[in-house]
Amino acid sequence: MEEGRIVEVIIAELDLFLIDKIRELRGRAKPYISQVELSQRMGFADGYVGKVENFNSNSRYNIRKIHLAAVALKQESYNDLLPDKILKNDLLYLKLRVNRKRNDTVDFDENGNVIKNYAILEKRVLTDEEVKFFINRRNTGGKK
Repeated sequence: MEEGRIVEVIIAELDLFLIDKIRELRGRAKPYISQVELSQRMGFADGYVGKVENFNSNSRYNIRKIHLAAVALKQESYNDLLPDKILKNDLLYLKLRVNRKRNDTVDFDENGNVIKNYAILEKRVLTDEEVKFFINRRNTGGKK
């Protein structure tokens, strides 16, 4: 993936996992489930899943939305969406190269693995101080 725009984002490791997992499940569904269709099945506006999967947006899945996604994707357990083990990190700083291809498509390689629509160029776990600053900035709307 040489082409694409560079995006810097602070995201919870669990949020990144959920975005990737739900995207994979959409792609594996027979028939394929688009972002719009999943948004509609969850009872949201057509663009909801697209916003969550867009790294320029702060939209993320919460507990209720994980439930709605699990039902819409016809999963048997929430475990189908969640990691097997507790993830090591809280918030991550990521520098990504996001593929210019339509965000909605999900492709697989010859081994059946999802081809992500982004490449991680830089990844760093936020320090405790950075986490506090990030949380305070979000809670105050960026005001000091």
